[in-house]
Amino acid sequence: MTIPIHNLEDHDFGKHSKTESNPRARLRLLILYQYSIGKATNDIAKDLCIHPETARRTLKRYYERGLESLYDRHRRGRHSKLAEADTAAFKAMIVSEQEKRAGGRLTGKDIQQLAKEHYNAHYTVNGIYELLKRIDMSWISARSQHPKADIQAQDAFKKTL
Repeated sequence: MTIPIHNLEDHDFGKHSKTESNPRARLRLLILYQYSIGKATNDIAKDLCIHPETARRTLKRYYERGLESLYDRHRRGRHSKLAEADTAAFKAMIVSEQEKRAGGRLTGKDIQQLAKEHYNAHYTVNGIYELLKRIDMSWISARSQHPKADIQAQDAFKKTL
């Protein structure tokens, strides 16, 4: 076993586990809390309904990396079809296209077409919605206004209703 760099007495894991929103990190905090109060690995595994190796691995990782070990590292996966450098420009384009419209709103198909034409990024409609979520944009917008709508007539109608 490696020489521990971090001690279990450095943190109050029980207190931290009550405010942790990430479920995996919360479980790891509970495991470390159990170790800090002197419980054995098999007892921890039984109490938390986990495999004993999970508890051992959590403790080992904590000793090596500290609190950073509670959170999952970034994993490999498919890269976005839209380059990271183009994200800000793509967001601005979506906003400007919506503002140009005289009525109605951009749909997933419209945004899909923009990505295809301007960035050569071929997405499905569901992929576009996932992309919007990832870049912190919502595809839900306010109720659209008809281009031929008469605002004064609507206000007058509301007053006399």
